[in-house]
Amino acid sequence: MPGRKNAKKAGIPLVLAIGAALLLVFSAANSSRAALTYYSENYSAELQMFDIGVTLLENGNEVSWRNYAQKDDIWQEGGGELLSHMLEGENGGKIQPGKAYEEKLSVRNSGSIEEYVRVSLYRYWEDKDGNRVTDVSPGLIELGLTGDGWVEDTSAGTEERTVLYYTGILSPGQETPALSETLRIEEEAVMAEGYNGLRFVLEAEVNAVQTHNAEDAIKSAWGVDVSVGENGSLSLK
Repeated sequence: MPGRKNAKKAGIPLVLAIGAALLLVFSAANSSRAALTYYSENYSAELQMFDIGVTLLENGNEVSWRNYAQKDDIWQEGGGELLSHMLEGENGGKIQPGKAYEEKLSVRNSGSIEEYVRVSLYRYWEDKDGNRVTDVSPGLIELGLTGDGWVEDTSAGTEERTVLYYTGILSPGQETPALSETLRIEEEAVMAEGYNGLRFVLEAEVNAVQTHNAEDAIKSAWGVDVSVGENGSLSLK
């Protein structure tokens, strides 16, 4: 898919030599642009003055962003590593299984147009060569979701994937409540099985769409049926 952007993996040692990485996949561009151009014939005069953009934050820090200015098809984007905070204060620089680490993920509207956002999270394991390991449960990678202003699309979920929608309108400059609070590696199974040489991966994919004719725009961009209330609140059908 064009427009997908990968941040660098941050290798973090874990007890039993398990590594850790949070791989960021940031594809706001595709859905945002598709939604903006979907109504271009009827609403180009209204939309041409606006930019759309989103920024992913981790514990209040910007980690990746992509912003679109309707000029020469230019996208402003950037990003860095995630999870580096998890080693702060750890003896020997190793993550401890069973310990809950702060991992507050949120989204900021870094554009100039109101928008709806969704976040898709992916959890899985890799071996030392970067190959996906399918016989180790993604459920051992526990991301503590808050449910604060976010609704989960269970019909789109799998063992690896969790899809969340922010239910409110995100205004320019506004930040969503954190969708997660903690990240924890389940202790008993990991210690018992001895997952030596494995590392865990958490991917976050962020999408945004404009609020104008939102139900049709979201259906066109994301293929999802939603209802939008009079106050702008979004719910899944």
